Amino acid sequence: MANRMGVKEFRANFTIIAREAKAPIVVTNHDRVVGYYTPADKEPPGPDSFKRFVEAARRLRANTEARGIDVAARLKELGIEDDKPFDDPWAEGQPAKPTPVRRRRA
Repeated sequence: MANRMGVKEFRANFTIIAREAKAPIVVTNHDRVVGYYTPADKEPPGPDSFKRFVEAARRLRANTEARGIDVAARLKELGIEDDKPFDDPWAEGQPAKPTPVRRRRA
């Protein structure tokens, strides 16, 4: 069950809450819910997480090809011409930019 806490108390004790909270906290203002604080369960992924992902993808591809499935041909059928779809965008300092959402006028 989540703990309830007023916004003033939450703000005043945020450092302690961020360090020690184990369960979500419901933040209220005059008994009206204004937000939720959910502590992270685990540490963020480390720098080697992408390398582990690429290695797992290579193993998966090798197992798939060992079963007689042509991965390059299947990727081409899906419209993926590049044989290396898992390049690390951060390696060259060029992460993908978010695509702006265009809204239709009514």
